[in-house]
Amino acid sequence: MQLFHYHWWTDKVEEMERFYQESGFETTLRVGRYNGEMHTFNPPLNWEDFRDKDIRFRIIEMVKGQTNLTFGHGKRDMFDHIGFLVKDPEYSKVIERAKELKWKVNEGERRTFISTPWKFRIELQKRREVVTEEKHPSIQAMEIHMPFCEDPALVSSLLDFELIEQSSGKVKIRDGECTLTFCNSEKKEASLHSIMYLANQDFNKVDPVHTTLIGRTQKWNQ
Repeated sequence: MQLFHYHWWTDKVEEMERFYQESGFETTLRVGRYNGEMHTFNPPLNWEDFRDKDIRFRIIEMVKGQTNLTFGHGKRDMFDHIGFLVKDPEYSKVIERAKELKWKVNEGERRTFISTPWKFRIELQKRREVVTEEKHPSIQAMEIHMPFCEDPALVSSLLDFELIEQSSGKVKIRDGECTLTFCNSEKKEASLHSIMYLANQDFNKVDPVHTTLIGRTQKWNQ
């Protein structure tokens, strides 16, 4: 199971694309509603080619190495989901555990979403081509801030991760590939606070939706 993906809704879609392009990401898809219908505005088209059109982008997809991110037009910044690449046996077991937890499962041909009690979703993806063969950057860890309306340790039960830390303010889970840290927040909605990457150079930057991106050339001590 590989943590590879995250998605935001935001009113800063152009700023997000520019930021990640400057960070070395490639835009692979733009889909938006124009004149009441969905159209693609993929590269080599750039923003100057359609800036005068009233387009509401449903999804812009960007890829670099083993990381895939998507974002679409929203009224404000809203964290939507994280995604895992899974193999068939892993997929079946996670779906079974989600149903045991009575969490909503929306299965599709291309991807499946599991709704959590914290108003963010978990995507299961079996198509390896959503990331490139290039190794860097790969996601090693994420920190998510959210209200502890339910015990975040339930995510470890869903994903079959090891629970390595649990308190009233923080829950940390991991498997051999990645670590997820959940911090208790007074805000009603979950937010993706930070992402830690294995990268080919060190970096520390903040994207337009205020997620901190930290890259290291050595594997994280999780």
